[in-house]
Amino acid sequence: MKIIHIIIEEDSMIIVLADLHLGSQMANKSGFYEFIHQFLEPNQSDISRIVLLGDILDLWRYTNSHVLQQNLDVLTELSGLDMTKNYLVGNHDYAILSILNQNSSLVPESSTGVLDKVSETLEIQSDGLKLRFIHGHQIDYWSALSFYEVFSQAMCLVDSGDQDLSDVWNIIYRFAETLPEKTRNKVRNISHETQIAIEKELAGPLDGSMKEEKKGLQYEWELLKEVSDIEDVAHRSSRLLSEIEKFNTDWEQMLRNIDPYPNRTSLPPRLANEANQIKRKAASLTVDLKDDEFLISGHGHTPYISQETMVADAGCWLSTRGSYLKIEDEKVSIHIWK
Repeated sequence: MKIIHIIIEEDSMIIVLADLHLGSQMANKSGFYEFIHQFLEPNQSDISRIVLLGDILDLWRYTNSHVLQQNLDVLTELSGLDMTKNYLVGNHDYAILSILNQNSSLVPESSTGVLDKVSETLEIQSDGLKLRFIHGHQIDYWSALSFYEVFSQAMCLVDSGDQDLSDVWNIIYRFAETLPEKTRNKVRNISHETQIAIEKELAGPLDGSMKEEKKGLQYEWELLKEVSDIEDVAHRSSRLLSEIEKFNTDWEQMLRNIDPYPNRTSLPPRLANEANQIKRKAASLTVDLKDDEFLISGHGHTPYISQETMVADAGCWLSTRGSYLKIEDEKVSIHIWK
């Protein structure tokens, strides 16, 4: 069950960042340290809250306890900041809720400030601006979210990339027992070749290398059809099946339109607005996004904002990159850290 926090704030600055992927070789840990000491610490009196939009830790195919221990320095630095911290789980740290529930000793008392407010979605009303925070996988995988949550949990529990593919899918089968019947049967009956394709396309390379190109959004969508069920989406969202089927058609057309472009920021303005509106509809199905809420997410790894459609992505901290969102005076703005 998703945990939702509703907070009323006034006259405050909120800093939002995502996708540090601490634990991965690609994480810009040194750049983030500079950001803490050169920006967050000196501005503590002005910043009321920092929202961490998931994939802060990268637990996929790494030993979870090692990732936590190796990054206690960053967690401790964040904990020492005099501001409220909210941690939203992403697909790469999806298991953090179960880890905290099962073994709180993995997180020492000094880091409680970062991990004491962990949820999957967050609502804030700040200076009259209604904000909805999510990691973002809830949009891209809306039709197969039941499966994708199971897949993400399994990837967090596999210790390394050296383990056989069967180890991943054995975990998936175990968690799949909680899925709706039609989705569960689909997962059980997919071929070994499709299993390999799903793991390769959805998981990517172990070391976080950006050199391995994916085959495109349409290809990924066709794979997800093997483990998704539209009736499940209708049931979870309490929407009519006919409405979901119509949206499914619109979504597929959107994927065909944007697939030729390398990233969101390269889309022509009209197409970008259309894609944003369709993605907002996906969020309304999975996290009950309201029309008057500004949607703030990560997951896309490219900083992006559209004031017109009220959509923003905080970007990432990979390689030499670093970006964040600032929310102040009823405005959402993007900032690049170098």
